[in-house]
Amino acid sequence: MIDSTAKNRILPLVAYFASAFVLHLAWENAQMPLFESGDAPFQDTFWMCFKATATGDMLFMLTLFATIATIHEDIWWLSNRDSYLHPATWVVQMVIGVLLAVNFELWAVHVVNRWAYSSMPLVPILGVGISPVLQMTLIPVASTAISRIVAKRS
Repeated sequence: MIDSTAKNRILPLVAYFASAFVLHLAWENAQMPLFESGDAPFQDTFWMCFKATATGDMLFMLTLFATIATIHEDIWWLSNRDSYLHPATWVVQMVIGVLLAVNFELWAVHVVNRWAYSSMPLVPILGVGISPVLQMTLIPVASTAISRIVAKRS
């Protein structure tokens, strides 16, 4: 049996990563038509998106989580109201999200040609897709908000 303190700490953590996985998987599939391989059958693109979500996107979320935990010096920052409400919790996620997304897209599209855009709107000057940048900016914030809702209910 899990005591209430452990439950109050673990449930927001589970909600953070579970919601991030679901949101990233949905986003990856929704943006597929913006890439050159976007016209492939859904069952093919779904598994490609699933692998991207399970590896890169979740590694990205783990990096963000660990960064925020380091800043707050609290591994349980999701269940700590003061850490959750601190501006660094929100600003750092968005800044790191933009920086990582832009750098990864620059590398993947322009250096190693891992994928190519078809009808993707681009960030001016940088030449990277707007959708991946928004994905890595908005989903961490949404997952953090979802985890707080779970924390309040537990």
